[in-house]
Amino acid sequence: MEKVNSESSKSMLEELNKRIDKLRAYEIENSEELPMSIQMQPYLYDFFPENKTITIAFPVQKKQLNPNNAMIGGLITNAVDIACGLLIFAIDGFIIPPTITMTTNFINAIFFDDTLLIEAKVESWGKRIINISARGTSKNNGKTIVTSTSSFVSVESIKESLKK
Repeated sequence: MEKVNSESSKSMLEELNKRIDKLRAYEIENSEELPMSIQMQPYLYDFFPENKTITIAFPVQKKQLNPNNAMIGGLITNAVDIACGLLIFAIDGFIIPPTITMTTNFINAIFFDDTLLIEAKVESWGKRIINISARGTSKNNGKTIVTSTSSFVSVESIKESLKK
């Protein structure tokens, strides 16, 4: 399921998967309906903490298709947001902070029976704001589906506000 290059990578991915599973359980427990982050059935595909990058895979489902049989743009944007948030969570382990801004560029469509691979990368991590870039590609053909830049409230800022 995951793309892994070594035993230490496998161990790190297994540990991160356990943390993500706990986060998912918390989301389900605290929601009246199944959260979209669960309905989209994402899974950890790869993680490189030294490069501050993560890849999250989103299988394209029939219920996610528009009248042109392509994945709905809003759900692609949601996938980007989820991947970026999980990157922050993977690095810090504290929380998925609120998104401040997101710019999304749709390049190509993606269709049923494909998987959208969102690779997110921290560009800068400040005391107040975290800036992330992301690129989504088709697992089947490698085409770029989406590019995005976003900013999040920094984890440090949230921790500081909780002390007050």
